[in-house]
This record gives sequence, C-alpha cells and structure tokens, in this order.
Amino acid sequence: MEFNSLEYVLLLVVASLLFFGAGYRARLIILIAASLIFYAAWNVPLVSLIVISAVIDFTAGRLLGRYGSEQARKRKAVLAVSLIVNLGLLAYFKYANFFLDNLHAALDLGPGGDFLDIVLPPGISFYTFQTMSYTIDVYRGKIRPTSSFLRFFLYVSFFPQLIAGPIERAGHLLVQFDQAANRRFEVDNLVSGAQMIVFGMFKKVVIADHCGRLVDQVYADPSVYDGWSALIATYAFTLQIYCDFSAYSEIARGSARIFGVDLMRNFDQPYLTSNISDFWRRWHISLSNWFRDYVYIPLGGNRKGKTRTLANLTITMFLSGLWHGAAWTFVLWGLFHGVLLLLHAQVGQRLRERMPGGWSRNDYVGQLARLGSWFLCFHLVVFGWILFRAKGLEQFVIVVRSIAHDLAGVFVGGPGPSHEQALFLLGLAAFLGISAVERRYRIIDRIWASPIAAVVFATALIVAMMLLGLRDGPAFIYFQF
Repeated sequence: MEFNSLEYVLLLVVASLLFFGAGYRARLIILIAASLIFYAAWNVPLVSLIVISAVIDFTAGRLLGRYGSEQARKRKAVLAVSLIVNLGLLAYFKYANFFLDNLHAALDLGPGGDFLDIVLPPGISFYTFQTMSYTIDVYRGKIRPTSSFLRFFLYVSFFPQLIAGPIERAGHLLVQFDQAANRRFEVDNLVSGAQMIVFGMFKKVVIADHCGRLVDQVYADPSVYDGWSALIATYAFTLQIYCDFSAYSEIARGSARIFGVDLMRNFDQPYLTSNISDFWRRWHISLSNWFRDYVYIPLGGNRKGKTRTLANLTITMFLSGLWHGAAWTFVLWGLFHGVLLLLHAQVGQRLRERMPGGWSRNDYVGQLARLGSWFLCFHLVVFGWILFRAKGLEQFVIVVRSIAHDLAGVFVGGPGPSHEQALFLLGLAAFLGISAVERRYRIIDRIWASPIAAVVFATALIVAMMLLGLRDGPAFIYFQF
C-alpha cells in the first residue's frame, strides 16, 4: 500500500473518522488495527516479525525496570537478548544472501546468487532500530519502561512511519499517544496535516517520479550513453532521492499530525549545506542521530584522539552504509562519507583558521569562500550518489569514467551538453535557488499561514499532480531498506 495510492487515502480517512469517534483505549486499538492493515497489505506473514520485535523489547523494558543497578549482570543479559534478536532478524532477512554470496566468491565456488529464498520485510531496518532504541534508553535510565503493551506496540507499528521512518524515540512518541488519545478533534491539526500530505505528494509524483524515469533509463545500461547523459542522470538521481524520501517524510508527518502526533522533521534542506558534517545534520536526521547516539558516541566519539576518532567514524559510516543495503556499493558509499567527515574535521578546521574572519566574513572573499565550499560539498554528495545508485562497482566505474571523459573533453573542444540537457541543468539550478530563498524566508510556511494563499497554493499543487503526476511511478526509494 503506497502512500501515493487511493487505498492509503481511504485507510487514512476511515482511521481518522473512527479515531475521533472513539474513547481512549479504543483509539489506540484503532490505530493499531490501521497499522496492521497497512503492513498486511504488503505481506501478511511478515506482520509476525513486528509482533516478535515488539514482544521482545516490551518484555526487555519491563525486566530492566524491575532489575536495579545492583543487578548489572541481569540488566546486561536482558539488553543483549534484545540486541541479538533484533539484529538477528535484520541479519537473516537482509544480509544472509549477501554474506553467503561473498563467502561463495571468497572460496571460489563458482557463480553466486540468492542462496536462500528470503523476502525482505518492508521497513525492517526502521522498526528494529526503533525498538532497540527503546530498550537501550531504558537500560541507560533515560526513560521509564511503559506498562502498556498497547502503547508500545503502537510505538513500534504506527503506520505513518512504519515503513521508512522517521526513526522515532520512545521518549518523544509514547507520551504523544496518550495525549492524542485524550485530545479532541482539532481543525488546525487536520489542516496542517493535509498541507504536508499534499506538498509531499507533489514532490513525489511530479518531481521525484519524473526524475526517476530518466535515472532508470540511463542507469539500466550506462555504457550506451555518453558522459553528459550519465551526469544529467546522476543530477536527476540527486533530485529524485531527496524529493522522494523527503516526500515520504512529509506525508508521514502529515498523516500523524491529523491524529495529533508530531513526528520529527527528517530533512532540512541538506543540499544547501557548505560542509559534509552539516549535510549529515540535515539529511535523514533520525538515522544520523541514531548512529550518533547508539554507535559513534558509545565508541568514544571524538574524545579519545585522532586515531580513535578515525576508527569510530569508519565503523559508524561503514554500518550506516551497510544499513542502507546488502551491497558493496552501499558499504563504500558509507565509507566515502566517513572519509569526507574525517577530512572536514581535520582539514576544514585548519583552512578556517588560516582565513582571517573565517567563512562568516561579509565581503566578497567570504562570499566566494562560502559559495566554493557549498559547490564542493554538493558535488561530493553527488559523486557519492553514483555509488548509491549503481548496480555494482563495475557500473560505478563506467559512469564515473564516462562523466570524467566528457567533462575533460570540454576543455579541448569536445561537445557540451545538448539543449535538453542544458535545460535540465537550468532546472536544477532553479530548484536549488528556490530552495535557498525558501530556507531564508520560509515562504511556504507563510503561504500555509494565510487561508486564501493556502487554498490557492494547495489547488495549484493538486492541479499540477493531476496534469503532470505519474500514475505508474516507482515505489518510494527507501521502501527497499
């Protein structure tokens, strides 16, 4: 059941009507039922995995609440069971074939393949991380364990964010379910939720899906295209993955807002950042925060010298890349960003120290420095997306070599982009420029705040979707993770 489908809209409408017509306990049950229907539309048997994960971590939380600090060994054992079960589910369903395939190749046993007939459960990377964060936070004493299995199961399975996040924390979400279950219907929540849904739908079906068609065409076999086509397709994927994933997050936040639940913002104009650290503070924020709080900082963060910081960053970004998919391209993508983060931490600071007044100078030197820093950061991210999108390392090499060849050829009289490709580049520049203006002046927020402007804007978005939207567009990219 896709977000941009009539079935989802019907589920959301029916669940909303039933929710606001019911009492406290019934409201929780209605949301759980809607969540189970939503997930069962993908695969009924795999609902059992959500139940297993929820039962394990709810029980773990209760036991951790019962055992005091003097029973440290029991507490560690409970935490270990939670981590082993959740990571075990993730390892088997997502990485078993990847491990067996690489083992097969290492032992030179012939061609590999899918050795196990495994269906990847939708959203397993998201809900296992969410349930583990609950148990870890209870273990650390940051939150008290909940005594309500209904509330906890809803925390694990809440349908707006079940498949692709945001990865919420129990301390932020559980209390909201109590508040929402006791709150009267609020028109403001309905309006703001609908606004986010409409804007998210627009980004998905008008921008992301059209870019996706171009990307799929070129990346199906990049060897038959020139370097300019590969570059345009890579830029298109840069737009696609942002508009696609941020659209999902907008629709998820809007759906939850209707019920009076505020999910965290998962994106904050990441392509406008001028350094890679800031990019990761603005891209997939919930996942970045998860790895920071549960992997990087526990390993020691940057508090134990340069060598240890290098190791911690490498481990964290290796795991981040592996989280995205069972392929070496994802692993290398994560490691590539780890190297960029390390270079920014070590080299970027020295450059800022050598520049009087730093990047904050308001003269032309400071402006050029900021522009150059943004341009470099943006294109390093774009380069990383080639790894992310490529079907394998061989295809990655083909795309990079093709782009490098045609870009270098421009300086010796080679052909430039076609008129259509130049038009796309202008469109990309316009997208980034509009994003920069919106970030500074919050134009969309101002439009939504004005009733008349909001109606006109929403109508324009809906008309654009009807005229330009793809009805058979691809699924949300992050659904595969």
